Amino acid sequence: MSAAGGAAGTVVRSAGPVTRASGTILGEPLARWRDAAREELGLTAEVICGTGHQAEWWHPGIVAKFAWAARRSQELGLGAPAWLIVDTDVRDPLAMRVPVREDGALQARMLRIGARRAQGTVACARAAALPDDCGAVAVRCEPPCAADGLRAAWDAAARHADAGDAAEQVTLAQRDLLPALGPCGGMVRASRMLACSLGRAIAERAATDPDACARAFNDAVALVPRVARPLAHANAGGTELPFWADAGDGTRRAVTAASLRDALREGAPLWPRAFLTSVLARTVLCDRFVHGLGGEVYERATEAFARAFLGVELPPFDVATATVRLPFAPEAGPAPLTEAERRQRWFDPDAQGPAPSAAKHAHLERLASLVRGSAERRDAWRAMHADLSAARARRHDEFHALAQRASADRARAAEAALRNDRTWAAVLHKSVPGSFATN
Repeated sequence: MSAAGGAAGTVVRSAGPVTRASGTILGEPLARWRDAAREELGLTAEVICGTGHQAEWWHPGIVAKFAWAARRSQELGLGAPAWLIVDTDVRDPLAMRVPVREDGALQARMLRIGARRAQGTVACARAAALPDDCGAVAVRCEPPCAADGLRAAWDAAARHADAGDAAEQVTLAQRDLLPALGPCGGMVRASRMLACSLGRAIAERAATDPDACARAFNDAVALVPRVARPLAHANAGGTELPFWADAGDGTRRAVTAASLRDALREGAPLWPRAFLTSVLARTVLCDRFVHGLGGEVYERATEAFARAFLGVELPPFDVATATVRLPFAPEAGPAPLTEAERRQRWFDPDAQGPAPSAAKHAHLERLASLVRGSAERRDAWRAMHADLSAARARRHDEFHALAQRASADRARAAEAALRNDRTWAAVLHKSVPGSFATN
């Protein structure tokens, strides 16, 4: 892979030239599946770059994926990139975490457009909504650009309150506000991907040989632990398979071999899980898909699953991300003491740095010279701790001040984590990276 880097902590790893998809899958040329899928999904460009993410307020690292896909498309003279919106995830698209100063402390507060839905509700089942006034929260936002960004986001969401659902609403709002995303050549919803020809064929293959499908999935999960939950073994409905079904109440339910056959027979909606979504994105949605750092890790599992169950080597993918932090005012005062530093001071009050004090060093040398378990070693250990107690007594005022400072230090450490957080919504920033300097 060639590498590219740019401003604001951007990271790009390119897999090389972008070419038309080749090879076969399920015994048919990949190009044939691709052409059919693009017609079915409303994509017309002959060669397409693309990327995607869950429907939510994207942070700058996610925006960088879209920016790089747009850059690649422009360089190659291709049509605008495809956007894959993963609307089958259970996170709330219209919930935004914002930094506020309350009771003197920097805190993260979650704001939500529209009514709260039951936990587990998928994005495509959440209705678009008209935002309430965010002014009371915006005035407490820190830094000032976060207040401006929050107001702009709520205004943009209001302009798209007639969207088909919350996933569409938040995506359109961000397209209005973030030029760095670049143009959209077509918006594809994960909830509709299995309606394309290859999606249906994969589902039918899984229904025909569910054990092979589940085994390939679980073997892939074992290669990259924690990328996905392993599928359950056989139960009343047969083996669990890597699909979701609409539970009818806005949530999703797992699909078994029996329920998959029923869904295919009845034409009921089916949604792809984890690796299946990426298989379709990399084979028929795009000729070059762009992942973030997390995707770079779990694609090892995706490729193993595709190889074992579908007999296909997936096309390569690019990686792009960015680390951009909000411009908080510099923190005043000394850095908080860590727990390790507090512990060191307690067990060596006379130390002036990371190295042991002369007195502590002498005690440790004495202990090291004595036989373990001997009376002499026990006496030396007691003598060392008596000296440490005396040193703490001499520094009583210092230790009292440290105890009083502990609570404030914990609060400052919590603030430091918020200041260093790279996942604040991109709309809260003054700007996010939209270009890359290639090597």
